[in-house]
Amino acid sequence: MSFAFSNLAYSVRQSSIAAGVPVSLSHSQQLIAAALGYRTLASYQAAQTDAKESSVFTDIRHVVLDDDAITLRASELKVIPNVRQLCEFIQLAFDEREPHIRVHTSQSDFEDYLREIVDQVVIDNDDVNSAMANANYDGIEGVDFDFEVEFEQLPVGERLTADLSGRIGLGVDTERPYSGDTVNFDGILSMECLGFRCLGSIEFEVTSAELDYNWGDDDDEERVPPIRSTSQAYAELLGIELSEVGNLADIEPEPLEGHSGEMIYGFILDFTGFASPQVAQKILRRHSSLRIEVGADFFEDIRDHD
Repeated sequence: MSFAFSNLAYSVRQSSIAAGVPVSLSHSQQLIAAALGYRTLASYQAAQTDAKESSVFTDIRHVVLDDDAITLRASELKVIPNVRQLCEFIQLAFDEREPHIRVHTSQSDFEDYLREIVDQVVIDNDDVNSAMANANYDGIEGVDFDFEVEFEQLPVGERLTADLSGRIGLGVDTERPYSGDTVNFDGILSMECLGFRCLGSIEFEVTSAELDYNWGDDDDEERVPPIRSTSQAYAELLGIELSEVGNLADIEPEPLEGHSGEMIYGFILDFTGFASPQVAQKILRRHSSLRIEVGADFFEDIRDHD
């Protein structure tokens, strides 16, 4: 067993004692092996023998704890601390013994970190900013892309390279001519895989970016777009900030139909259960109810309403 691994196990034991939920040194070793994605300490040591796991942590920059494996092993060992406490002990052990390593307590936590990296690189990229400058935009509404890490398929000992495509949603400046509100980008995400749950450097590079001009109808020579998004329309209607709209934009309008059922003369927008208490108070200050009736033409100039 490596000196670095033994130090981590010792720190986990000391933290558990200090917290009043002692874990033996041997169980601490088993739990760290589980955190690194292995069924038992023996299987982790076998992976080290096969050069699938390093005996030192010098080049490792990220460790993604396998919370499911920790849960299973903790149950088998019948240890006192709960999984949340065990993750905290293991994270503290890395902080103390291997401070150059960033510990991610779950896969979702790690994927959030990757999104932060991509978001920052995209927003700082010159090609992206050049494309956004052509959009007459009013702020960035968000960076959207799909990417999921499947640790079972990571090429241990190699560098994983993955193509990634996404889009940047832009706010519309209604004081200037509309020229688009989406910038599409492509990039390459690469990660150095040093173990089943251990990673080295992580890098993202934008390879292309361009303003999406496909917002108009090819048969419409003037191609005059609607000037508002659903979020903008709701913010104006409710008297709240655009940043406060959030999931309010996802409510399903209830059509108001005439007796014949052949004509819609308006919609009911019911924000009950969607608005936070703070936002609900703002809505009620302008309207007497969270159920608000709007005219049939309310959605006519909204760009992204189905």
